[in-house]
Amino acid sequence: MDVSYFCGTLAELSAERLYRLLALRSQVFVVARQRARHEPDGLDIEPATLHVWGERDGVPVATLRLTEEPSGILRLGRLCTAPAERRNGHATTLVEHAVMLAEGRPLIADVFVRSAPWFEQRGFVAMGGRSVVDGEPHLHLRYEPARPAVPPPPQFTPDGQPYVPAWVAL
Repeated sequence: MDVSYFCGTLAELSAERLYRLLALRSQVFVVARQRARHEPDGLDIEPATLHVWGERDGVPVATLRLTEEPSGILRLGRLCTAPAERRNGHATTLVEHAVMLAEGRPLIADVFVRSAPWFEQRGFVAMGGRSVVDGEPHLHLRYEPARPAVPPPPQFTPDGQPYVPAWVAL
């Protein structure tokens, strides 16, 4: 069966669905990496946190989380894909959804240094600076949405009528 994609806040998620999303993240970030890590970290239950995920037959295959910084910029975090589902484009689809959900606002992300090229291929750029989180080096990245082209101001004829190029009248 195909993968379906969803998003929702805590108020829109059932307890079972939230549990399944957090279980996937724990499988990827704690168990598979064999790292002791505080997962979940408490941001998942903030009212404005937006969970974005893909699932097949009711089972999450990939997930990410969007939280809002005090500046209004969105932070993309906790992007992960179930090991058996990797290389199927789910993470790319989730990031594309996150960009749409940002509605023109920038996104920031702190990612594993080894994952930075993947994000850069999707339009993120390094902001400079590294940090170590749970023993792993992270890089600070930013996605700046393309600014829409500003249409030229309308032109008018000497008598005040809108100018219409001759080719439009054909």
